Amino acid sequence: MEKTWTLEDVSGRAIEAPYTFYLPSAELIAQLQAGDLIKLIFQCETENDQGCTAERMWVEIITRDGDQFLGRLDNTPRFIPDLHLHDEIAFSSCHIIQSQKDDPIPSLADKYNERCFVTSAVLQDRRPVNMLYREALDAEDIERRFSGWSLVAGDETDEYCDDAKNWHFVSLGAVLNIDDKFRSLIDLPFTHEVEYLWNEQTKMFEEQPLAD
Repeated sequence: MEKTWTLEDVSGRAIEAPYTFYLPSAELIAQLQAGDLIKLIFQCETENDQGCTAERMWVEIITRDGDQFLGRLDNTPRFIPDLHLHDEIAFSSCHIIQSQKDDPIPSLADKYNERCFVTSAVLQDRRPVNMLYREALDAEDIERRFSGWSLVAGDETDEYCDDAKNWHFVSLGAVLNIDDKFRSLIDLPFTHEVEYLWNEQTKMFEEQPLAD
């Protein structure tokens, strides 16, 4: 049977979405050796009943030569016809999406997984964040992993903001993938409710006085 699958080079995904797509760090990759389990994405020309054309599966490393690996498939493929449990797989570090070893470098995807409110102007129209507001959290907010941040483009009208359809509750990382110039602000510990506005002349966010 002609080969129907290829391994995905996942390095491109991390470049496109560094704050939501986890990749093992170079330090972790350097630690990998025979016997370790890693996960690869197998892309297939055949589409299954659910419309999927890829499977993520574990592979046990057999040998390593620098950046090149030989492994043994540790999962049974669900729909790739010419791939079977224990098949040998040759791959490179650029194909590794996950490892069962603990990563010594904290993941950006994990760090910015808390949720925020963001307008469609930013999330869907991919406009930069020019205004952000941080509020205090209650027990319910903490339970739903709300960060306290609301992010807007800055020129949305009151009517626009009053329409719930124009708001989304997503991870901070999803917004940082679009615009990350406010990252240093969300890294600050909470001290008080605060609003920041982007100053185009100084290229900096400035704290705004809050109405009583």
